[in-house]
This record gives sequence, C-alpha cells and structure tokens, in this order.
Amino acid sequence: MTTDASHLRQSLSDELHARAFYDFNGAGRFIRFVYLVGNDDSAVLSYVNDYFLSESLPPMPEEAKFHRIETAGFALRVERHTEFLTISFVEKDLQVATGISPDAFDQSSLPHMPFDWARNAPAPLFHAIWVEVGGKPPAALKPAAMLKMLQSRAVASNNLSDSAAQVHFAFDIDDDGYSRVVLFNKSIEAVRMGRVVQRIVELETYRLLALLGLSTVKEYSARLASIEEVLSGLTNDLAKEIKKPDGQVQGLLSVLSSQAADVEDIYSRTSYRLSATKAYLGVLTGRLEQMQLTRLSGFQGVRGFLDRRMTPAMDSCNAFSERLASLSQRINRAGALLRTQTELVIQRQNRDLLQSMDERAKHQLRLQQTVERLSIAAVTYYGVGLVGYIAVSLPIDKWGLSLIDIKALAVPVIALAVWAAIRRVKDAVAKAAHNDT
Repeated sequence: MTTDASHLRQSLSDELHARAFYDFNGAGRFIRFVYLVGNDDSAVLSYVNDYFLSESLPPMPEEAKFHRIETAGFALRVERHTEFLTISFVEKDLQVATGISPDAFDQSSLPHMPFDWARNAPAPLFHAIWVEVGGKPPAALKPAAMLKMLQSRAVASNNLSDSAAQVHFAFDIDDDGYSRVVLFNKSIEAVRMGRVVQRIVELETYRLLALLGLSTVKEYSARLASIEEVLSGLTNDLAKEIKKPDGQVQGLLSVLSSQAADVEDIYSRTSYRLSATKAYLGVLTGRLEQMQLTRLSGFQGVRGFLDRRMTPAMDSCNAFSERLASLSQRINRAGALLRTQTELVIQRQNRDLLQSMDERAKHQLRLQQTVERLSIAAVTYYGVGLVGYIAVSLPIDKWGLSLIDIKALAVPVIALAVWAAIRRVKDAVAKAAHNDT
C-alpha cells in the first residue's frame, strides 16, 4: 500500500471517531456556541489556540476536526465542520436528585467558564445552546413550570429512551441569548447519557442551521418572481411572432439572455445553501429517530412542534428549488424556440436572397446576350464597310459582280466569324475559371 493510500485510509478511519462520545455522570450542563466560518475557520482556530496556550493547555492540531481538553471544573470541546465551528463547555458530576441545579442557566454562577472569551471569537456567533442535565423530574410537572424554567414562549417535551429520561426544548432564545434545553435523567447510565446529550445538542444545532435556507429563499423569492413574470411575457410575445408569416424574434433574444443570466446568478448564490439545508434536515431527522421519543402526558411533543414549524419552512425551500429548476427549463425551451424561429427567418432571408440573385443573373445573361448580338452586328457592319473599300480596288466587274453583291456575300461570313471568335473567348474564360476552382 502506497503512503498516500495509507494516509487516506487512516484519515477515513479517523473520521468515524472524530467526535467521540464521553460519559456523562450525574447532573451538569452542556453549553455550545456555534460560529459560521464559511470555508475558512483559521481565524477562530488561531483564537482558540491562543487561549489554550495562555492557559498552558495543548493547542488544537491544524488538521484535527475535534479537540477536547479537561480543565479545572469543566471540559472544553472544539468541533470543526464544513461551514461552522463549535466551542462547548461541559460540566458534569453534579449531585442533583430531583429537578435541576439551583444555578441552572446562570452564567454568573460559573465564573470558571470563559463565556466572554467564547462570545468574542472572530466569527459570527450563529447560535448558543444551553442543555441543563438534572436528576429525576419533579412530581406533577406542568407546562407552565417548564415555560418559566426555559424562559420561552413554548415548550416541546417528550419521554426518551423508553421513558428513562425526559427532555424539554424551548426552541427559543432567552435573555442571555441561549436556546435552553432541560434533560431530566431517571435511569440512563453515564455511557448512554453522553450520547443522549450529544444528540440533543446536535438536534438543536441542525434545527437552526436547516432554517438558514429559509432566509435565502426569502431573500431571492421576489427576484425569482420578477424573472418568472418577464419570462411569461416573453413567451407570449414569442408565440405571437411565431404565428406571423414574417414574425421577427431577434429583439427577444437579448431579453431572454438577460433573464437566463439572472437565473444562473440566483442558482450560483443559492444552490449551496439549499443543498446544505437538505443535508442538515437529514441530520435533524436522524437525531429525532435516534432519541426514541415517546409522548409525555400533558406536553406538546418535539416532533409535532417541529413538524408544524419546520415542515412549512422546508417546503418553501423545496418549492424554491423546484421553481428555479423549472424556470431554467422554461428558458431553455424558449431559447430553443427562438433558435428555431431565427433559423427559419434566416432560411427565408437566404431563399429571398437566392431568388433575387437568380433574377439578377438572368437579367445579366439577357443583357449580355443582347450586348453580344449588338457587338456582332456592329463588328459585321464595320467589317462589311472595310470589304466594300477593298472591293472598289478589285476588278469585280470582270467577275460579273457588283459592290452590293460583294457586301451582301460578306455579311454572313463576317457575322459568323465574329460569333465564332466571341464563342472561343467565352469558352476560354469559362475553362480558366474552372481550372482556378
């Protein structure tokens, strides 16, 4: 195995272990900051490593996708993705028998965590998630109590993992900028709890990432509608011109080219985002399936909440993609009609031009023939005159001929000679032209 192949094999194998799950003992919290970095996360990575070095911690390798460091009182995780990067603080091993910690969702009670440092990273902070892991759920828990705890306008809740835990999502932003989640643990062991927390955080992360496509759709929908309107008018004009015997469509070509360029511009600006939206939605759906959610009496379910709110947004994204593809196809069809009609117009113009050239050629031939006849007559006339001058000096009387007889006999001879000479010249010219070709 070559060195390159071995390196590829190792990198592909490492990808399966890039974001490992860790045990989550007791109560605690998982706080994630999500940054949009596009295709270049070097600035954030440098910012993170500067912090690690200042705290005498090992920096994150440039090629690494995941980095976890245990510090005093919490673990710090850095994860790199295609277009975003996350920094997470993990605190566990708290002792909470029922409910959640008294200092839940309180930044001021966690001075050992560098919240300000995380918020000042050199990249747009897209989302902040705070998952509070507690003990068993309080008795007779009501939606009103959860609304207050989550500081949200709605709550989406379910039992999960065969009712071994309860999860409550705010799907909202609190006063500190976090989307809150509460997880009550009844009987999930530490090794499974790490996976559960990770899935909850990823569900909330990809929920909002998937909705990025909706903002893109809203941004370009009006422009797309304008192109559709212009294209409809152009298609109607094209149909009218095609029905005319002498229809002219050349003026429509510039309009169609302009609309085609606009469609390609929109496609280039939206295709990545819409494709990413589909991918994020796939991850979101997968995490929902893996969590094994079941109904929690008295609460609105997570899947139902997302279906009612996410489905219309995703349908809008799909509809936009279909409209864009349909518009591109319509432009292609209109372009094909324009090309066909233009070719027909050119064929008609060529036919008319050939007919005109044929008429001119016939006219020139008739003129040439007339000139030839006149030339023969003129040359014959002057030739007969010369014969007359010569005949005067000859003893034509002795021959029994008059001057008129001599001239009369000379007419056909001279005319035939002139015609033959002209014919030879024409044949020579035609032969030379044939040899040139």
